[in-house]
Amino acid sequence: MKTRRIASSIALAAAITLGATGCGFAVPQATTDPYAPSDGIDASVAGVEVRNLMLIADEKSENFNVVFTGVNTGTTTLDLRITFVSESGSAEASADFTVEPGSTLFGDPEGDNPPVFVSLPDLAAGATINAFLQVPGGADVEREVPVLDGTLLEYRSFVLSPSDIAEEEELSTESVDANNTDTGAEGAAE
Repeated sequence: MKTRRIASSIALAAAITLGATGCGFAVPQATTDPYAPSDGIDASVAGVEVRNLMLIADEKSENFNVVFTGVNTGTTTLDLRITFVSESGSAEASADFTVEPGSTLFGDPEGDNPPVFVSLPDLAAGATINAFLQVPGGADVEREVPVLDGTLLEYRSFVLSPSDIAEEEELSTESVDANNTDTGAEGAAE
C-alpha cells in the first residue's frame, strides 16, 4: 500500500511539473531565431553580410546617411549597391560601397570611409523604405530599411549637417577628378 502511495505521489508531482512547464516542449525558442538586435536590419548578399543597415536623416531631413557594417568573409573586395525604391516602385536613389575583406563600418563621419548619403524626397524619420541590395553576380535581396534621426543619443554622431554634406560632395568630386584618367594629357596642357 505504501508503495502505491509513493508511486502515486511521484506520478502526481511529475504531472504537475510537466503541466507547468510542458508548453516549452512544443514552442520553439525565440532566442534561436536570428534577428537584428538594434534598430537597423540585417541581410546576407552574395558574400557580404550587411549588419544594422539604416538611414539617418540629416538636420533638415533632406539627405540620408547610409549606415551599416559590411562583413566580407571572403578574400577579395566586393562591390555592394543599395537601391532605395519609392512606394510606386521607381528607383529613387542608389548608393555604392566597396567592402574589403573583414568588417567595415560605413556612415561614420569620423571613420575611415566617408559617409555616403542619398536624397530621398518625402521621407521622414520613423518611416521605412524598400531597398534592394546587390553584389554583382548575385541575386538581389529586398529589405525594408528603417529611417532614423538624431533623437536617440547613439545616432547623433551620424546626423550630417548641410556643411558636412557639402564637404563630402566636394571630396567626392575631387576623388573622381583625381581618378579620371581621360584628363591626363589635356589636364597637363591647361
